[in-house]
Amino acid sequence: MTDARTDAPPSGEDATVAVLLDLARALHLSYVPAFGVEQRVRRAARAWGLEVEVFTLQTLAVTEVRSGAARRVDIQRLPFNPHWNLRRAAGLLLLSESIARGKLDVPGARAELDRIMTSRPAHPEWLVLLAYGVYGGAVAVRVGGGLWELVAGLIVGVLAGAIHFGTLRSMRVDLQKSFLGAFLGTLLAFGLTFVLPTFDAARALFGGITLLVPAMVVTLGSAELVGESVEAGLSRLTYGLLRFLMLAVGIIAAATLWRFFGPLPLQLRAQALPHGMVLPIIAVGGLALTVCMSARRRDTPWIVGAVLLAWGIQELTKGVLGDRGSPLVSAFVLGVAGQLYGRRPERLSSTLIMPGLLQLAPGFIGTRAILALLGVPGQGDDARVFDILLVALQLVMGLLFAFMLGLSHDARASSEERGERPARTRPPEPSGPRGGGLRRPAEAS
Repeated sequence: MTDARTDAPPSGEDATVAVLLDLARALHLSYVPAFGVEQRVRRAARAWGLEVEVFTLQTLAVTEVRSGAARRVDIQRLPFNPHWNLRRAAGLLLLSESIARGKLDVPGARAELDRIMTSRPAHPEWLVLLAYGVYGGAVAVRVGGGLWELVAGLIVGVLAGAIHFGTLRSMRVDLQKSFLGAFLGTLLAFGLTFVLPTFDAARALFGGITLLVPAMVVTLGSAELVGESVEAGLSRLTYGLLRFLMLAVGIIAAATLWRFFGPLPLQLRAQALPHGMVLPIIAVGGLALTVCMSARRRDTPWIVGAVLLAWGIQELTKGVLGDRGSPLVSAFVLGVAGQLYGRRPERLSSTLIMPGLLQLAPGFIGTRAILALLGVPGQGDDARVFDILLVALQLVMGLLFAFMLGLSHDARASSEERGERPARTRPPEPSGPRGGGLRRPAEAS
């Protein structure tokens, strides 16, 4: 059998570069940070006898082949994927590691990559929509709502999930999705006040549209700023800011339209549930989130644990530092936990950070953002949009400080490539047929 590490002939170089570009595209769509995509593609290229430089942005991947008689540059546009699929991400991470260790040649890698990218969804669409609703109801309780806020948040969450899934047919309408979800979600929450007993529409609305918050974009952008992928990080954070603004515009537009027909049906007091009931409801919301993220069974306790960790840290900082707590400290602790989880090659730090961040944002901002956008009087300085932006900045800074520790696998591998620390020697791979050591996500779950 031909060794996969030998230099590819000119005709084979085209196929090799095509696989490398498709691997970069697949890793990008699976929310791997830019520095992680680049170092994994470079290692795969070296395993196949090519010296390749890789550069990625949110919408672009560029490879430059530096080995051989002549250099070549290849460019591929990258779509933006607003959907999570942790099963697919785990399969791609295992694939890239198998290539780097010489277990797969180019044809074998192409076949496995195509298999991963064409795999069927882990859950039926109706179950994912229900999971969106369950998580929305849990967040409505998380921000001080009662049973009727939970019911209304569940209904609004199902609507947000339906709109979110509508972008599967077009990856170009993510910003419009944020606006449409906030606009229709606000109108639905207001309309439910005529059907359900008295409840706080603002809390139900916040819970229902929480999964439209660009938590994953903020997480990756923060990691890329620290990981010397400044261009990619800035573009991601800018995109995340646009997503926030589209949510705000959608809420304001719906409130303005409603005022043409009557006053806003806002009930500023809700019958909050006791902590003994809130905790299991939050845990159930974490279980629902595993369905939304298409997580493997082995990821479930970690995701639920991240949700509970974020809630617990936020409550602890509130008890020590006062009512508002410390968004920076909470995000830092969450970021460290996520990086420790991501120390293994087949794990992403964002698997823990994103669910936790979705809990921190409601805990520190809650309905203040909604009330400020709706123009409700009597909320004081705490409802100012500027204060809300300061809270968001503290969350980002906490993640930045955590990522500076460089604990995750991709961060350590990138540092080793840059020569910031000596690379650890790896024992030689056992001889045997190529591709024999690859574990498939379905088998690992």
